[in-house]
Amino acid sequence: MGVGWPRSAHRSKRAVGLALAAVAMACGRDPQVTLRPVTLHAPKACAPDTNAYATYQALGDFEPMAAAPGHLLKQTGQPLPEIDGAARALLAKANENGRDWAGVASLPHSGNVDLLLLPMLASCALSTPVDQRTGASVAPVPGAQLLVVGGMRPDVTPQTLIVDWTTGDIEPARAGLAEPRTRASVTEFGDGALVAGGIGDSGVLGTAEVYEPSLRDFDPQQRIQIGDARADHGAVELVTGETLLVGGIGADGKTLLASMETVDPSTRTVRTEGIARLAVPRRAPSVLRLASGEVLVAGGFDENGLPVATLEWFAPDASRSTRRARDLVTSTARAFISLAAGGALAIIAPPSGAPADFQNAWVINADGALEAAAPVQGNLTTPVLFAGPSGAPVLWTGDRWLRWQPWQGAFGALDVLDDVPPRIGDTTCSAEAGVAVWIATDTAQLTALRFGVGSQYAPLSGPLLVTDASETAPDRLGSGGVFSFDPLLGLVLAPGASSFVTDRTYADFSLDVDAPTGEPALVVLREEAGNELEVGGPSCPGAITAGSTMIHLTRTGANVAWKTADGTGGTCSNAVGKSARLSIGVRAPATAARSVVRNLRIARLRQ
Repeated sequence: MGVGWPRSAHRSKRAVGLALAAVAMACGRDPQVTLRPVTLHAPKACAPDTNAYATYQALGDFEPMAAAPGHLLKQTGQPLPEIDGAARALLAKANENGRDWAGVASLPHSGNVDLLLLPMLASCALSTPVDQRTGASVAPVPGAQLLVVGGMRPDVTPQTLIVDWTTGDIEPARAGLAEPRTRASVTEFGDGALVAGGIGDSGVLGTAEVYEPSLRDFDPQQRIQIGDARADHGAVELVTGETLLVGGIGADGKTLLASMETVDPSTRTVRTEGIARLAVPRRAPSVLRLASGEVLVAGGFDENGLPVATLEWFAPDASRSTRRARDLVTSTARAFISLAAGGALAIIAPPSGAPADFQNAWVINADGALEAAAPVQGNLTTPVLFAGPSGAPVLWTGDRWLRWQPWQGAFGALDVLDDVPPRIGDTTCSAEAGVAVWIATDTAQLTALRFGVGSQYAPLSGPLLVTDASETAPDRLGSGGVFSFDPLLGLVLAPGASSFVTDRTYADFSLDVDAPTGEPALVVLREEAGNELEVGGPSCPGAITAGSTMIHLTRTGANVAWKTADGTGGTCSNAVGKSARLSIGVRAPATAARSVVRNLRIARLRQ
């Protein structure tokens, strides 16, 4: 790859051209070099100067090479031979006079590579105004795109807009929705997106439309009749790849629905049989897929327009409820988001007349228990939560930004460089973990704030759980002695408590972890669908025994091999999906008084 700004700038962005040299080594042969042009893009409103320096790092299922020197952006065409031919993603960082930019992009198998740079901790308008509309949705879809769809404005039907998340370019879909709709849902759907339900010219809609990235438009041949006409409903992509539609307002525009249904992206069929129903009908619910694969339905409003307090959990395939429903304090303004290690975070704006000590921050832990977190101090009127790396979502309170601190169970300040606080309405999304996107209510511009950068292929900075618990996150609050970190011992876990490495997923790898007191933890390997293997648990016994001070694991395909400090070893055959990407964690056995782990080392093995 190579670096530099072209002499002519795009009217909506600046770009820097690189020549990526992907080197593939062959035994007994000369290296094979493939040259691929790489272009860095930045919105014109917030682009770095050409005198900025940039660094590049190739990421994939391998341990990274040593950091390469920086390159001046104005020097185009510089080769980057350090980019590994097996790279799956490219991370770029730029610096100019103390200000930072960053971006990460997936690497296609061939062809040009584009990467969008955004300034760190500064709002950036991606475009000129995109229509001030109500009832619209913005959502990420496969193919590194964002979709701005639906909504209503008094004079004209708003266009469907496609945002290329590798360049920042925004353009309208060729034809757009066949039926104008507002208050619809948008979810990933196979290689594209499903826009389902909503309100159209004829009332509540019982149809869904499929967006196809290859067409850069909706497929006119793929209009789907859903089971119940619905609007103001929730939706989520299940671990099966199906879209689950939840609750909402029914066909008469008044009755609230308790029904749920799935839409299959492979067959384009709808299924209601074998799908559970809500215990509490509701409109405008928050629907989350948890790290366990379960579905959490929270919030929404009842038939009287009052906020619903009841939380409901459903199996990963939505076939049944999995936990007893329970109530959480509520108000008309609240936000929910899944947490990396399990469970969810809930922020409840104090309702009118609430006492000064109203509990506004909660963790819904991996076991479904409700735990009071440290309250958000100061103004909290219109909370919005955005996914963040390191297990740390970011909260917009209505007038400032805060970052969740998973080990403290509290929010800390996030210092943003903006001179004027943004105007954030209802049309928001997390474009990726670490980037908040919204349509500004004052300017109608699509705006982004990068507050972090991560990748599932990111390397670790070194051994974990040595000096602190950074780059890991707990599956519950640490109050009451559930977790503690001892600088001499490591991480101490109470029975049943878990901690997971954040952000990263792994193909083949080797792992070593110490148990300095002879009180080892189970090693948990979690598939993206939520299935878990506990190495040392009933599905793979023998690896964890009292008195053991170290365990070594190797995962290759479907097999997991283990060895302890005394040389004992074994294999968990066909224990995980052969091609499944895994998250890695540690968990104290329920039968142990405690577990103590330290010096967790993980190395990716090149496949």
